[in-house]
Amino acid sequence: MGFLSPTALGSPKVRGSLRTNRPFEASGGSRGTLTIARMEDCFLCAPDPDLVYAADRSSVALCGLGPLVRGYSLVATRAHVRSCADAALKASLVPFAESVRRVLTNRYGSCLLTEHGRLAVCTASRGAEAHCFHAHFLLFPGAPEVAERARLHFAKTTAAASLRQALAVGRRQKEYFLLSPNPDQFFVMTRPGNLMRQFARLLVAEAMNNPESANWARHPEKERAKAEAAEIAPLVPARIRTWQTQRKSKLS
Repeated sequence: MGFLSPTALGSPKVRGSLRTNRPFEASGGSRGTLTIARMEDCFLCAPDPDLVYAADRSSVALCGLGPLVRGYSLVATRAHVRSCADAALKASLVPFAESVRRVLTNRYGSCLLTEHGRLAVCTASRGAEAHCFHAHFLLFPGAPEVAERARLHFAKTTAAASLRQALAVGRRQKEYFLLSPNPDQFFVMTRPGNLMRQFARLLVAEAMNNPESANWARHPEKERAKAEAAEIAPLVPARIRTWQTQRKSKLS
């Protein structure tokens, strides 16, 4: 599958609103699943091209705001899908995420991968923020161990042998939290207690003795994130770097 320019990510066929419960249908989607081409007010539906360093027809990788660690990244679906477990049914999300993770591991030595699967842990009193339910992994290169701390917030933890298997476990749950310390370990945690906002980020920030940095909105450090995206881009496989060539040709 070819990889695309991030400038092509903002070409919606369908728009939706958080104020409706009507099931959506988009290219490759199915009725009964919240799958739309783009949702307004969701930054993952139209990511900043300066943060994006890889993309294919169904997924995108970008450096995230509020970089707790060097190379902090998100891997998201292009369509507005509720969770990675839902997206993995048809899209190339899993191999794409695994490829990006290898790049970050080779660069920084390790890479923690997490997903707030169907958990509204970024909701505020005004309701769910749009990107809360846009399927995405959070990747923390070089992050400290947080699995044992995470387990304390859930009644059940299920081990899985692979990312695809972990998402299959999550698909059977109403809500789940996925945590993978390394490519050989995957845990799906279910039946949560009262989770705090930005749960995965807070786990990492607390393990680094800097809990205040968990809030990316207060500490966006966008210029740093853009610089790290530019550093990572040349390290990814040539097929992923295709988008850079396309973008430069459009700007020239």
